[in-house]
Amino acid sequence: MSAPADHPDLRREQASMGAIREIWASRRGARTRADVAYLVYLVVLSIAILVVPLLRAIGVGMARPDVVPVLLAGTAPQVVTAVALVVAGALVLTGATRGPALLAPFFTATLAAGPLRRRAVLWRPFARALLVPVLGLVTAAVLIGTTLVTVDRAGLAGAGWFALAAAGSGLLLGAAWLLGELLPGTWRRLLAIALSLLGLALAALPVPVGPGAAYPLAGAMAMPWAIGLTLAGIIAVAACIPLLDRLRGEVLLEQAVRWEAATATVTTGDLTGAAGAFRARASTGRRLPVIGGGPLPLVYARRDAIAWLRTPERTVIGLIGAIGAAAALGWGVLATGPLAWMAMATGILGLWMASSPLTDGIRHAVHTLGAPPLLGQTAAAQALLHSLAPMLLLAAVGGLGGAAVALGTTGAEQVGLLRAVLVPVALAPVLVALRVHAAAKGPMPLKLATPIPTAQGDLSVIPMLTWQSDAILLVLLAGGVLVLASWLGPLWIAGAVALLVLGIVWLTRSRFRDLRD
Repeated sequence: MSAPADHPDLRREQASMGAIREIWASRRGARTRADVAYLVYLVVLSIAILVVPLLRAIGVGMARPDVVPVLLAGTAPQVVTAVALVVAGALVLTGATRGPALLAPFFTATLAAGPLRRRAVLWRPFARALLVPVLGLVTAAVLIGTTLVTVDRAGLAGAGWFALAAAGSGLLLGAAWLLGELLPGTWRRLLAIALSLLGLALAALPVPVGPGAAYPLAGAMAMPWAIGLTLAGIIAVAACIPLLDRLRGEVLLEQAVRWEAATATVTTGDLTGAAGAFRARASTGRRLPVIGGGPLPLVYARRDAIAWLRTPERTVIGLIGAIGAAAALGWGVLATGPLAWMAMATGILGLWMASSPLTDGIRHAVHTLGAPPLLGQTAAAQALLHSLAPMLLLAAVGGLGGAAVALGTTGAEQVGLLRAVLVPVALAPVLVALRVHAAAKGPMPLKLATPIPTAQGDLSVIPMLTWQSDAILLVLLAGGVLVLASWLGPLWIAGAVALLVLGIVWLTRSRFRDLRD
């Protein structure tokens, strides 16, 4: 029951918020109402002049004979719903590390931890965070709708309803994200698993439900589903506002400090350090025995497995991402056209990112470089031993994702289906070798920051960006080599893997020498 308007606590809260707003508005560089109005005008004008024509041009460009059949497939609506629910599960797990209702550490300590209701402080960052899932889904929906309208397979009304359904689904994703920040560990993991399993179950239904039911080809069913999803999203967001009061101060402060440390490290150009600062601390399995007897490969595999269990959210997100990325890569190997290249690039980069939670042991091995080998293993030997378990696990989940695509594809040749499975599996040892290479990177050489004056300005940012993104460039290059080798046969894939790994090992040895010196 809400307090009356003249309640002493409510008057005290309003007075506190008034004083805080007055101090905040008087800071240097504060935006006036005219500044805010101009900013809104600029955003709306930019969307109308730049974003809308760009999305239309991309949608028209996707109206190709090798793209349209994918969008017209009978299972496309079910896939849309399944992807949305799997993303919702991933956002639930992400909320444990970076939730949508987040302030800077100073404001978290002074405002969110003060006598004010947290909803009065946290609703603004929560509203801003909702733009991420909403704009992401709406952009994808507009591209799909524009492509189908261009080939006269859907009308403007159907595309509009699909975009509205995407907006409502984005609001629901934002609510799931907040639940991940609010719920404790066990309930958060159960909810993420339930959403992912529900998405897989709905993908097998003959009739689509959820956002897929508002697909531009859905006909008369698109309008009620779009309106229903929008209303459900608004109600879910409205229900989330009171839940902001239940967010724990310890969680808010920990996430705020971690996020500020990561963003501050990004501004210095150290992307690897930013990922390390953002990495969640171990939360479970702290009593599991890490050290045991047996052969060294099994000892190190045991250590890696227990490390994965100690950060379950991060590990589960990595495994789900690896399966999805392997499926995208396998589908791209079978398909042709721009969607195929996009799927292959997405799959290769997705597998690279998914390998990060599985290779903490490699980073630890590199950090011991220069220290006395207390247990008799050098840093290089430790990195090699810590590479075995991640390589096997990545190969297994990569084969699972590729096999799912192969089994779900009809009309393709047996050789093509084999390629869809072999390429993600073959990429696993290359990715692990590149993780060792990336872990031994070291600090950026100062000579790369030397100014390069030109008529167009200082171009010193180009070598710095190239140095920061060398791992991504090498991953894409290695993945492209394996895809090309797959056209020649399995033996060529094996030879390409051997040559790539040997080349990466040779490059890594020079980095080890530089760090040792």
